[in-house]
Amino acid sequence: MTDHNQRAMDSVTLRDIYTAAQRIKNTVRRTPLEHSQELSALVGAEVRLKMESLQLTGSFKLRGAANLLASLDPLQRTSGVIAPTAGNHGLGLACAGQSAGVPVSIYLPQSADPMKVSSMKGYGAQVTFFADIEHARQAAIVAAETSGMTFVSAYDNPHMIAGGGTVGLEIMEDWTDVEVILVNIGGGGLTSGIATAVKAINPAVEVWAIQSEASPTFARWKEAGETMPVEITSSIAEGISGYIEPEAMTWPFVRDHVDRVITVTEAEIKSAMLLMLNLHCHVVEPSGVPAVAGAIRYKKELRGRRIACVVSGRNISGSRYLSLLNEAAI
Repeated sequence: MTDHNQRAMDSVTLRDIYTAAQRIKNTVRRTPLEHSQELSALVGAEVRLKMESLQLTGSFKLRGAANLLASLDPLQRTSGVIAPTAGNHGLGLACAGQSAGVPVSIYLPQSADPMKVSSMKGYGAQVTFFADIEHARQAAIVAAETSGMTFVSAYDNPHMIAGGGTVGLEIMEDWTDVEVILVNIGGGGLTSGIATAVKAINPAVEVWAIQSEASPTFARWKEAGETMPVEITSSIAEGISGYIEPEAMTWPFVRDHVDRVITVTEAEIKSAMLLMLNLHCHVVEPSGVPAVAGAIRYKKELRGRRIACVVSGRNISGSRYLSLLNEAAI
């Protein structure tokens, strides 16, 4: 293991995740782990849903954001933070920033969901648009260097990873007999945190990461055992899509602590969104539901097991949501 990879692995421990849990307990909601009778029957397993879509701001991202802002020194708090995001990361930072009195600047792609943008502005964040998420990311890095603001990656940051890891702590506390945890993966922050917590508490519990076939970076890297160029196409699950830096600190966590990285199709994501509405009356965004889609797609391998699916977010405009559901229903 290279020094960089070892430093990444050492940067987030179970103790860090417990510390994060204490820091954020008055800011975030402890979300329910709901038994799904219908999904259990469909998969042939005991399926429970970790409903991070019911988190304040509608996404797990608030956990990492609150933990990060709590770690800033006084000068950093005054200078504020800046982040590129497809939506939920910015929402979490905006909400946590308003609560903590820290200025927040968000750089967004033009395609960002209008509902998320409106919510960020409602929390007092400064919002700037760019052609796409990669242009937003590069511009945010430059702006941080010139302004003194703290750049906050959604995943390439130990405080964000530790905050996400508190989801794993709650699952393990609420269901000690869980055997497999399915979690959506984009940049890998949530997955890295959950895997770190879970493997430290009970190494026998499996962690499966699920991403769209349209943006399969970690699936390809995991399969090869190393980073490599991966072709990415447009996905409805924009929150778990896009370029991931090969040097991102999340890769060693995924490589060493995640048991499997699997993919689902865009159609399966839409179907899972419709299923969550029909079976549970839950509105879930495309990036929030791949774990459910994965449980259905890989049900033969999961049959008879105790499975927790992390439903990670709900933030989507009504018109886009209805359009995707109509496509799923055809």
